[in-house]
Amino acid sequence: MAKGSKKGGRGGAASSGRSGKGDKRARVSGRGTTTATPDNKAPKKFGQLSRKERDMLEEYGELVPQDFQDDENDRIGSFRKVVKESDLDYQLQLKRERDMEPDDSDEEDDYKLDRPSAFSKLVGILKKSSKRQDAWKRRKLEEEGLEDMEDEETVEDEEVVELTEAQKQALIKKHGKGYLKALDDEDMDGDKDEDKDEEEDEETADAPEDHDEDEDDLEAIAEEQEGDDNSDEEEDYQKSKDNFDRHFSDSVTPLLAPRVAVVELAGNKWKSVSYEDPVLKRVEKFDPDNPDGVRKEEKSKKNKKLDMDSLTIKQRVQLYWSEVNESVLESSPSSTSKIFTPLQEALVEPINEYKDILFTNRTIQNAKEIRNLYALHAANHVNKTRDRILKNTGKIQRHQQNPDPSGDAPEFRDQGFTRPKVLIILPYKNSVVDVIESLISLSGLKQNENKKRFFDEFAHDEDAEDDAKKQDRPADFLETFRGNIDDHFRLGVKFTRKTLKLYSDFYSADLILASPLGLKTVIGAEGDKKRDFDFLSSIEVVIVDQTDDILMQNWDHLETVFEHLNLIPKNAHGCDFSRVRNWSLDGRAKYVRQTLFFSDYMTPEINALFKKFSKNVAGKLKITQGFEHGSIVDVVPLVQQSFNRIETRSLAQADDSRFQYFITQTLPQLRRSALTQTHTMIFVPSYFDFVRLRNYFTENKYSFAAICEYTTNANVSRARSSFFHGEVSFLLYTERFHYFRRYNIRGTFHLTFYGLPDHPQFYPEMLNLLALPAGNEKSRSKHVGATGLEDRAMSCTALFTKYDLLKLQRIVGTERANSMCKQEGRDLFVFT
Repeated sequence: MAKGSKKGGRGGAASSGRSGKGDKRARVSGRGTTTATPDNKAPKKFGQLSRKERDMLEEYGELVPQDFQDDENDRIGSFRKVVKESDLDYQLQLKRERDMEPDDSDEEDDYKLDRPSAFSKLVGILKKSSKRQDAWKRRKLEEEGLEDMEDEETVEDEEVVELTEAQKQALIKKHGKGYLKALDDEDMDGDKDEDKDEEEDEETADAPEDHDEDEDDLEAIAEEQEGDDNSDEEEDYQKSKDNFDRHFSDSVTPLLAPRVAVVELAGNKWKSVSYEDPVLKRVEKFDPDNPDGVRKEEKSKKNKKLDMDSLTIKQRVQLYWSEVNESVLESSPSSTSKIFTPLQEALVEPINEYKDILFTNRTIQNAKEIRNLYALHAANHVNKTRDRILKNTGKIQRHQQNPDPSGDAPEFRDQGFTRPKVLIILPYKNSVVDVIESLISLSGLKQNENKKRFFDEFAHDEDAEDDAKKQDRPADFLETFRGNIDDHFRLGVKFTRKTLKLYSDFYSADLILASPLGLKTVIGAEGDKKRDFDFLSSIEVVIVDQTDDILMQNWDHLETVFEHLNLIPKNAHGCDFSRVRNWSLDGRAKYVRQTLFFSDYMTPEINALFKKFSKNVAGKLKITQGFEHGSIVDVVPLVQQSFNRIETRSLAQADDSRFQYFITQTLPQLRRSALTQTHTMIFVPSYFDFVRLRNYFTENKYSFAAICEYTTNANVSRARSSFFHGEVSFLLYTERFHYFRRYNIRGTFHLTFYGLPDHPQFYPEMLNLLALPAGNEKSRSKHVGATGLEDRAMSCTALFTKYDLLKLQRIVGTERANSMCKQEGRDLFVFT
């Protein structure tokens, strides 16, 4: 390394007259030390190197790295030097001698360039010793942009043997019928050993890297032919029997304008057609093609048989449907079909036609039927979307590889702005577990990434003590609050050819399951720095299950989610705009989106949300039911029940009218009677009305206790004890607290409903608390009949307005409620 260390001609012949001491000063002068050696000095052997030089050689492959040498040259060159004429003459002489010598340095430099560095040697050793040879190869190809070519070469190298019919018959005769199927299964499973090091077992998988298998197997999946996928979507969408093509094809864009005009401009003029169905009960149908609501004769569907092929269900989903729905079919004795229950048969056709549906007849008994049905619809929609995109991508790639000079390049518009297509909104984590289990079974995939993590977080089992405490609760409470009842969650699910991936990123997921609160925290509020709702821009199917339970949480969160659906995204997120459907680019995705609501009952909030955000051009159905007797028949004690109707001019004045009626009419009557001055519970459905009454009671110094959903356990116990022992006269009690706790409030003799409960079963539950006997926990669960004197001492009063018609129908029956709200000259109705 003598070239870089010699500067200004110091040393050698030019310094022959100087002493050794002076030479030493020249080496150590300045702010650092250098090693000066003549140019013509022979290279050192390895045994002659110092420890520092050996470290340099082992670490960098050379004694003095080029970067260090350049820094040293710059440092020395910055010093001020005194140059003599004799030194200049000596440098010129050395340069002439160097030019006269044969030029062997190029060969030496080439040899140094060809020598691999220590880092390159280390990488080579790691590659040779690594078990993941394919991963190193794939990474190198991805860096060079040749991964697609590598896949094609692999496909071309494979030898495909096609058997004739005679050969197939000979093999079947010799080895049996299952021999050919076994050969096919062996070919399908041939690559399992290669993927063994890359994918862990489904029970121990812990957040593996989210590589895209769709791209790796693009050609194999794109060439897959299944069902109606052979048809050209752009040309035959009108002739296609598949509702997916007829509803979501880009070719329907010019046909959307007149239908959108009907949906937007019709308003209240858009009339419905109502009819009775033996299974669905009362059906109200809205059709954009019939905005005037003209009754048409419908073809009889009694002889029409529904099967998977007529519904164009993907073949891979059909294979596992019977296993998923087996338990439901066994529990439905009235079912005549081997595929669907009667309720599923009535719902599957409008759902498959991508109509919006508001179903308010959900019960504990049919909850699993409905869940399996919309899981089937979601899995089918995701698979159709994915296969359509992969098929068109394969066509584009084949055209790029073998361009047709006579024809134009194919253009396909089959995507949205982002990947997520299905959104399922649920209130609690325990419901997510049921849906994921159905999706896993329907997919038929044995490789499920992050499955163990999912069940650890979502399928939390309660303690045995908690289960024992809840045994005296109603059946609907036990079903709703089983397992994990956390209401803050969101989960992305991605479907690939071999794997179902849980906890996938939203922008790479096909399906999203979340609670309104979980989505609200991501969407944020106006003015927040971190907000993200672009992943909702291309949602095509929205499913809201247990809507009545969400109503007991925060309804504003659900409205916020719907307000941010199908908006134009703020960022591209890697979108290929050349393949985005035109109706999506025009901002009309909300007119194509399908919305499904499933609830136990109808409320004005649910009805308003469905009317506001349901703008599907395919039409919509509103499914309700009539109530012959209502939940009042479940009341056990013989109590006189008085229903007082409050007159109000408008819905906006209903709350004020109710409050004024209560403080001027109802409350003075309660305080006037010696019997009703104590042990009187006031049931308040709304938290805002609860706060208003609590403030009024506090200002007027009434003896009362208050229990709401925000009351601590200690204060709840204190209030219950004070009310039971008569230390306070009144107890304010909210509907949401009763929904979440279902406590048996002992000591209640007089019950006043400030407003009717949304849940119809809450009315008999509260009345059955009257004269509930004191005692241990076992005696609380059974109602002991009161004596005649106690019956006459108990009372019940309920306040309602004409806007509480839906609540009143569920309690006293449809016909009675209609009469009570419309009857003139009478505002008091008594039931015994």
